[in-house]
Amino acid sequence: MRGDTILELKNVTKVFPGVVALDNVDFTLKEGEIHALMGENGAGKSTLIKIITGVHCQTKGKMFVNGEEVIFNSPMDAFAAGINVVHQERNLFPTFTVAENIMIEHYSNKLIGKVDQNVINKEAQKYIDLVGLDVPPTKNVEALSAGQKQLIEIAKALSSDAKIILLDEPTASISVNEANMLIKLIKKLRDEGLTFIFVSHKIEEIFEVADMVTVLRDGKNAVDTNTGEISTPIEKITRNELINRMVGRTEEFESLEIRDFSDAEVVLEAKGLRSTDSPKPKSFYLKKGELLGWYGLVGAGRTEFARTLIGYDPAIEGEQIINGEKVKITSIAQAQHKYKLTYLSENRKEEGLFLDHDVKVNLTSTIFDKIKGLFGFVKLKEEQEIAEKYKNELQVKTPSLKQHVRNLSGGNQQKVSLGKGLAVQPDILIIDEPTVGIDIKTKSEIHRLMHDLTKENKSVICITSDMAEMIQIADRILVFKDGEIVGELINTKSYDEMSKKIMSMIMN
Repeated sequence: MRGDTILELKNVTKVFPGVVALDNVDFTLKEGEIHALMGENGAGKSTLIKIITGVHCQTKGKMFVNGEEVIFNSPMDAFAAGINVVHQERNLFPTFTVAENIMIEHYSNKLIGKVDQNVINKEAQKYIDLVGLDVPPTKNVEALSAGQKQLIEIAKALSSDAKIILLDEPTASISVNEANMLIKLIKKLRDEGLTFIFVSHKIEEIFEVADMVTVLRDGKNAVDTNTGEISTPIEKITRNELINRMVGRTEEFESLEIRDFSDAEVVLEAKGLRSTDSPKPKSFYLKKGELLGWYGLVGAGRTEFARTLIGYDPAIEGEQIINGEKVKITSIAQAQHKYKLTYLSENRKEEGLFLDHDVKVNLTSTIFDKIKGLFGFVKLKEEQEIAEKYKNELQVKTPSLKQHVRNLSGGNQQKVSLGKGLAVQPDILIIDEPTVGIDIKTKSEIHRLMHDLTKENKSVICITSDMAEMIQIADRILVFKDGEIVGELINTKSYDEMSKKIMSMIMN
């Protein structure tokens, strides 16, 4: 049951150089509720979260915790006020134990001295039990699944005696089963008196978990056009109304036509191909102009196989054929520049982008050898022209090409990552989880971009764990399970029909 107001923001504005990120935003959070915060990438959600958690201080406006005005000058101020956050990118120490990760904030500020490991393990066990994690406190975190790591993050927040926990895309990189378990846990903790702000782009998830929803659009509150309300009980809003409030239209995805590739030439083929990290032999083909989907649950082995194809983990057996020629790819550079085969990582922040460099450097980083002149100096005019080309074509929202990529929204970071891959002018692209953590409008833009690339006779492999997305965009679907390809389907674009066939392959 919702209680008194525990957190309130009134007329909050945040201005960065050249950008008004938040414009007179109001937000009210009641004790014991799960409050969904939604909006497109760039709508201001991240900025609002950073103000609530003390990373940024608002330019103007006021914030109240339990009715008292507060000004947070650092995350520690928010922490002391009972506010904690579980970020989309996990902040765990992989070589530390479960207990050490959960309790680290309790010991990191203490003077150097001996720490009693038994005490840490005993204290951590309370929070391990609270989140229903079935692992010993002494186990190293690096050996755990993505879902287990997410539970450790929540246990870590609970150990701080947090009364308000912000969850930023908590199910983005975990399996369907783990996501269902996590949602049950969040509801259980809500029923026990905790309060959550839940950020997600998965609309079905919001309707399953949230009590209230607030939408930001272009840095402002998006109000209910009928009532004028800023926040709406989840049972009083429909899916289409929520989408419309976020993007100004009701369609989540554009409809892409069914296409026939029976007469198209094969551009990429694998026969019994395997590698160290992808040890089970796999065979498949990709045709010119085709958008081939690789579907599977998290951990099905799709990314590992993609990395075999691009030479990151070179094949140890089998054949790889590009445009009718047998090839032996042993490096990413060879795949990109000799065979025009490019892979865009699912982990854009750690593997796909240089976050502390600007948009221009990122967009041209894959073609440095082509734009350097005498003595290795970059041809600045050519670099500028290429960066402008992809910024405009991909509609990257940024104040300038000099903006650090770290400061862009998730959707715009993904567009920069795509531009970086396109700059090498590939014929074949493997795009891994292209829309994780991205809003509806940007999803639609990226779907259209991939489709348009195939119309230019480029071939695309899209790896995604979002079944609706897969059925929406792919011409043909390969189903992966436990490191093997267990089925192939021509896509009819009928969700009911295709989802049943896909799940049948996975379950069998």
